[in-house]
Amino acid sequence: MKYMLMTFGDETSWDWDQWPREKVEDHFRNMSAFLEELQGTSELVTGEGLTPPSHALTVELRDGRPVASDGPYAESKEVLAGFLIVETESHDRALELAGRFAGLVESRVELRPVDEAAGPDYI
Repeated sequence: MKYMLMTFGDETSWDWDQWPREKVEDHFRNMSAFLEELQGTSELVTGEGLTPPSHALTVELRDGRPVASDGPYAESKEVLAGFLIVETESHDRALELAGRFAGLVESRVELRPVDEAAGPDYI
């Protein structure tokens, strides 16, 4: 089963300029090792860090045309900072990986199953 692991924080949590250089290097070294491990076990599907919300656009359809406005849709102190998609043999393994990811990003992580039934064949 596939799971999405999402990490959240306020925008300043991911301001690398505010972190000591050693902490930034440790973070990226530890994250790289974790991702390499998941690639080695074929559990990593994909994952990305996201740019700050100041780069986000909210897009909606008005009169059949897309209209964009600055900023994320949700007004919130916490923002989605990055995500992983993993494919695991069990929910327990997904929980284990989410816990390890939370430790690496020093923030809470939301774990959510991917609805693989959704799509063109769903109807």
